[in-house]
Amino acid sequence: MPGRLAMLALGLWPGLAQIWLGQEVLGIILALVFAISLDSVLAARFIWTESLSMTWVQLLSSIAVLNWLSSFAYTVWCVVLRHPERHRSEIDRWFREARDAYLEGRWADSRMGIERILIRDEGDADALYLLGRIHHRTRQANLARRAFQQCLETGRGEKWRWEIERALARESEWARSTQAA
Repeated sequence: MPGRLAMLALGLWPGLAQIWLGQEVLGIILALVFAISLDSVLAARFIWTESLSMTWVQLLSSIAVLNWLSSFAYTVWCVVLRHPERHRSEIDRWFREARDAYLEGRWADSRMGIERILIRDEGDADALYLLGRIHHRTRQANLARRAFQQCLETGRGEKWRWEIERALARESEWARSTQAA
């Protein structure tokens, strides 16, 4: 729960909570639009009082307020309804189903289950590792490397480092053997 409260506190400045949630581009856009509109309002209101008409000041104020309200509403929605911890039992069930499909050799079913998890929690290291393994099994080396790299970048993927290095080494050996043939 402290993480959720901290995220709501970050929601007071548009964009910060989105950056924390891993949506860096959206967060930077929201923060820039809010900062520019707020700075413009303050400059027009207190510095260049005669440069802009009151209509422009009100328009810029409306943009800043709407940006803040929409960003805060999105943050509340993410924290209350979409936050991965709220759906942990469902995510765990999906992971077990995807793992079982992987072990049975049903790669497409497993991949769809993992993608469903990653929609809810794009930083789930276990799901990213399994997605990398699926791509590795289906000989999609670029996709496997990307999934493994994302797994390691999450911060929670360090436990998979050894397995990922072994899988990438096997992939390199396979690529060399097919080139030699």
